[in-house]
Amino acid sequence: MNYLKMFFMNGTKTAGRITHAFYILLRVIVTVMLVDQIFQQNMGNTFLLLLTLVLFEIPYLLEKMLKIEIPNMLEIIIISFIFSSTVLGELSDFYGYFSMWDTILHALTGFLAGGVGFSLVYLLNKNTKTMNLTPLLLAIVSFCFSMTVGVMWEFVEFSADHIFQLDMQKDSLVQQINSVELSKDGNTVHSIPNIEQTIVEYKDSAGNTEKYVISGGYLDIGIIDTMKDLFVNFIGALTFSIFGYLYSQNDYRKFTFIRNFIPRKKRESRTERRKASSK
Repeated sequence: MNYLKMFFMNGTKTAGRITHAFYILLRVIVTVMLVDQIFQQNMGNTFLLLLTLVLFEIPYLLEKMLKIEIPNMLEIIIISFIFSSTVLGELSDFYGYFSMWDTILHALTGFLAGGVGFSLVYLLNKNTKTMNLTPLLLAIVSFCFSMTVGVMWEFVEFSADHIFQLDMQKDSLVQQINSVELSKDGNTVHSIPNIEQTIVEYKDSAGNTEKYVISGGYLDIGIIDTMKDLFVNFIGALTFSIFGYLYSQNDYRKFTFIRNFIPRKKRESRTERRKASSK
């Protein structure tokens, strides 16, 4: 019974009642779906649901390894983001049903990653004598950290698509293409406008030539999705960097809502303080 309680309620040590209740709700949903997918022998979905349960441990592991305290608001957003991207996005096909779903999640990623980057530099800035960054530099480092996370994630999507033959970088239909490869000269850009369909010729496993018609335009295989993701990540990162700058510029007295998104240094318990003083 204790193991079940730990499994469904496990969160950070600073998690409040609402956060614990949220963990229980999401873990119950994922567990029920997991059992269903196991019975259906759908190994792909089973793996994704198991991965979701593992990812739910990220806030707990971050607190333990980095010796920080994650605000309840940030913790709820992190586990909601994981649930929204794996269970809702991939398994429930929210990416297909809602065209803005992927955009919203990437904008949120940029904002959250900006908060993590800001907090890491902020903690170093406060606890070391050799660093004394201005609010502007704090904001710039926060922005760069967030954009780096966004770029690394696009590397993950690209690798997954090419190694495991997935489709994480979603395709788009375009009605015009511009390319040097289409030019007879080889050094000028040639355009093909008003594309209505694309015909793909390929050989099947038996060696027979087959044709596949893509209606509506030319199929772009990921570059538009990648650039859109990076652009909305940029917006999220820039938004947090601006608020982070204003927060630190005003000596942390204004824009205090930012604290809900910034992990802070772990406060020592009385026992830990006694051990430190006795050394």
